[in-house]
Amino acid sequence: MTRKDFELIAAAFKRQVMMKLDKDEHDILSDLAEDLAGEFLALNPRFNVHRFLDACGLS
Repeated sequence: MTRKDFELIAAAFKRQVMMKLDKDEHDILSDLAEDLAGEFLALNPRFNVHRFLDACGLS
């Protein structure tokens, strides 16, 4: 995957996070983003998990 792919995914998460979500919905999105970040790190050891989560609006 390329940086643009990661940015596209983060932008999709951010759009959802910016919606009015209840705590359970927010927690689900957060868990999913963290799981994906772990998978992305496995694909690319230089992947920055914290930067991705910030871009997702979940920092």
